[in-house]
Amino acid sequence: MSDFTIKTVDFMIKKFVKDPTLDRKVTDPTLRKKYAYLEAWVSIVGNFVLALIKVLLGLMLNSISLLADAAHTASDVLTSVVVLLGFKISSSPADKKHPYGHGRVEFIASLIISVMLLFIGIEFGKSSYTRLTANVAVKGSYVVALIMVLGALLKEWMARFSVELGTRTDSSALIADAWHHRTDGIASILVAVAIVASQFGYYRVDAIFGLLVSALIIYTGISIAIDSTSKLIGEVPEDEVLKDIENTALQVAGVSGVHKINIYNYGSYEEICLHVQVEDDFSLVKAHDISEEVERVIEEKTNSRVTVHVEPLSDLAKQ
Repeated sequence: MSDFTIKTVDFMIKKFVKDPTLDRKVTDPTLRKKYAYLEAWVSIVGNFVLALIKVLLGLMLNSISLLADAAHTASDVLTSVVVLLGFKISSSPADKKHPYGHGRVEFIASLIISVMLLFIGIEFGKSSYTRLTANVAVKGSYVVALIMVLGALLKEWMARFSVELGTRTDSSALIADAWHHRTDGIASILVAVAIVASQFGYYRVDAIFGLLVSALIIYTGISIAIDSTSKLIGEVPEDEVLKDIENTALQVAGVSGVHKINIYNYGSYEEICLHVQVEDDFSLVKAHDISEEVERVIEEKTNSRVTVHVEPLSDLAKQ
């Protein structure tokens, strides 16, 4: 991530989130929601302005690739609204029916974004194919092409902005929104090339690039859908995460071994379960105290709820 992007993110966090710590790993649910709202509102304002400009220019030039790109940008506004709603619901406290909170709503929000992308990509793919076969005339304009390039640069900044906030909050919804920005930026570059080609009478380039933009939108939608679905089903944690938990538990006096570490991800909230081995001659009270200390140190480090099962060390030889 460039220094410019990080400095911009830090400035906007101080200005609008009022978080002077500028933490690189935000786990507090209330603070995570504020970070997500910042990303969503920046996206909504930026995309609304860009979409309006692209629609006007697309109608002026009769360009299907530009109109497809405008729709892609407009859909970014809708996905940002989905992010807002997703974080609002996911930050709701746990209740009797949902004892682990509503954090997985973030994954559902990402899935909704992917469905919207697929729908938009397919519809504009159909329109582009129709115009390709009809060879509809398209006006060319160097000025419009330059505007599209500038729009692409803005979209790339928005993508990096969203990635930075998504990384700090460990939010798949914000990362998904970032990829939406990036594909829109790439699409804008393709549209700029198509508009220049139309200046020389190569009208079918516009329709061809309209198909390419549609394919890019569909690909992004499928990628986000696969990632969101995988997290909803439940993924195996990375080895380094498991190793870090194991090492943290082994630092507690009296712990001789650690195994069977399981992590259950509920979005902004995680449940960690693990088994620790202690010496056979430890009293029940001492073993219980050790388990509570393990839970405490891991919870402090991971901001998760931890459950520890204690086993005598001799059980390890039987397994």
